[in-house]
Amino acid sequence: MRNLMGWRFIIAIAVPILLASLGVTSLTTDLLDRVSANADRAESSRNRDIVQQGLKAAEFDLGQLARQNAQWDEAAANIYPTINKHWFDTTWGSINSIGKSYDIVAVVDRDNTLMLGGLASHQVPNRDAAAYLGSMHDFLFDNLRLDRTKAAVLTSFAFTTGGPAVIAVSPIVPADPVVTRPRYLLVIRILDGDFLARIHASGSLHNLQIGPVKGRSDEVLVVNNLAGQPAFAVTWKDRSVGTTATAEVRQKANMVLGFLILVMGGIVFVCWRLIQNILSNEERALHQAVHDHLTELPNRVAMVEKLKSMHESRSASYAVAYADLDGFKEINDSFGHQVGDRLLRAVGAGVARLASKSTMACRMGGDEFVVLFEGAKAQAMASEFASHLLRFLVRPFDIDGRIASVGASVGVALFDSQDPDELEILRRADIAMYKAKAAGRNRTCVYDPSFDVERSEGQAIVAELIGIIERKTLDIVFQPVISAQNMKVSGVEALARWPRGSKRSVTPDRFVTIAESAGLIDDLGELVLDKACSAAAAWPDIRLTVNISAVQLNNPRFVERALAIIESHHIPTRRIEFEITETSLIRDSARVKQVFRELQRHGIKIALDDFGTGFSSIGYLRTFSFDRIKIDKSIVSKVLSNPAELAIVQGILLVARGLSAEVTAEGVELDEEAAVLKLAGCTELQGYHFHKPMPAIEVTALLEGARSLSNLRTAG
Repeated sequence: MRNLMGWRFIIAIAVPILLASLGVTSLTTDLLDRVSANADRAESSRNRDIVQQGLKAAEFDLGQLARQNAQWDEAAANIYPTINKHWFDTTWGSINSIGKSYDIVAVVDRDNTLMLGGLASHQVPNRDAAAYLGSMHDFLFDNLRLDRTKAAVLTSFAFTTGGPAVIAVSPIVPADPVVTRPRYLLVIRILDGDFLARIHASGSLHNLQIGPVKGRSDEVLVVNNLAGQPAFAVTWKDRSVGTTATAEVRQKANMVLGFLILVMGGIVFVCWRLIQNILSNEERALHQAVHDHLTELPNRVAMVEKLKSMHESRSASYAVAYADLDGFKEINDSFGHQVGDRLLRAVGAGVARLASKSTMACRMGGDEFVVLFEGAKAQAMASEFASHLLRFLVRPFDIDGRIASVGASVGVALFDSQDPDELEILRRADIAMYKAKAAGRNRTCVYDPSFDVERSEGQAIVAELIGIIERKTLDIVFQPVISAQNMKVSGVEALARWPRGSKRSVTPDRFVTIAESAGLIDDLGELVLDKACSAAAAWPDIRLTVNISAVQLNNPRFVERALAIIESHHIPTRRIEFEITETSLIRDSARVKQVFRELQRHGIKIALDDFGTGFSSIGYLRTFSFDRIKIDKSIVSKVLSNPAELAIVQGILLVARGLSAEVTAEGVELDEEAAVLKLAGCTELQGYHFHKPMPAIEVTALLEGARSLSNLRTAG
């Protein structure tokens, strides 16, 4: 197949190159022929112009000569009333001996009788001008008699008995106006070899000849006399410079074309070699385009294309299992991406082996895998695969001595004939997968339409939350925090509550989670901080603790906006404490540490909430430099019944003292719990045993009552 494709490519390249070569050769030959023809035509036209200009010059010069001599006063004195032969011989008869301007000069009377002739080299035989000039004799003299101007001169070409010639006739103007019989000066120049040699020297024509008219061609110039009749013809041979030059150019062009063909042949050969590599690279590129480079499983593109074709063909039944690894991020963060990549390859190999009966198993990206099953038992097969995958992941992976344990949350969804597009089944499986995560992870959840009802409800909560933020109608309550040293209120924790006037009741955990996913957490957090600071401005002696979401820390303007809100209520930053839960998803440790340092630089304290419920570690505490650690109520509630829990509290206190952090015990509900925790070393206590969360007005009353009681004790 590859060879066939290679030959097709070669043909696709060689044929156009061959055709191009033939085309270039044909065009070059045609162009050279045209250039040659144009050059020859131009040369022929130039030669014709040279001949014409030579003839016109000879005619013009002879006419000027005849006019000037005929108007010469001395000529009139020696021609009238009788001709002075001596004067004629020594002037007109000998003037041409220096430079040949004419061959015959004569004086003719009114009856056109040759009265006197000159220049023996071309004497007029029998002194008969009419016989010598032929038909042009009568035409010239008749026209001269009709001309009333005394300065008239007529010139013409003629074929005389002496050969082709130029004739000029002009009346000799007498000095005495009484003279009525004018005499004429006749000048003749024979167009002989001297004339032809002069024309030949000015052009590239050769074999120039003058003779009777025998035919017409590009190399023949028919010369007419004054009467418009053919007098004689001038013939020559063009040198065909275009043809000569083109022959040389064509020879060089053929050499260039030959070299070009050799080059093109070399190109074809190189292309043949390259095409083999291209075809191999293309196959590899096509494979890589639809396969994950890490696990070699098909990728998201391949899965979507497969689902699209199945959706268009309306396959009877198919299902997908959508798996997301649990705990993979922690492995990646702890051991690095190299170990994480090797773990993904190992999991991918396991998925491929467990999904041997599937239509396709792919890595969607990150730590997500999707397996597609077809047939009447597709959903059962998907659920069975999910069970096998969970059992496969029970055993930890040993990667170069590093033990990595992960689980998986798997969502299963079945194709519905009413699905609007091929991605709907993936969306449903994804929802089911997140449902499995929310239920405790490392389990399988099959999609149920009620999940979309919850999703719709979530969208309704988002819409209402937007209105709550815009109108600032969120309720804020405050739970007092008691100092273990003097059992007085040392601070309050601000807690957000869904507005009491709403038609629905939404827990803080849910609307905060929804705000994070909907991109509203920044606005919600700023609203909580603003309302809390507004109330705390009336309680100048106590600390204000406000919960923040880890998502807020990703906002580059978080610190700037928080400081602006605090300063707008004229509250010293040393009174403010931001609290974040241990189980919050902190994706960028470097970013979080930077934000914490910036807040602490301005005097704001950082507290870690719910300590003991997540991945508690000393390294975790040291990394983020918390000012306060809050022990979760799940531990506090067991300090009386379980010595191990009390030991945990004592360990936390020991670590906190080493890190110079304060410790607050949350969820204190019994007096005995308070006593034990105080003795253990907790610096603050918080819980229903002391106070429940209350509106700001009740906090004000509580603080004022405490002050009054203190004043009474002081006075007593």
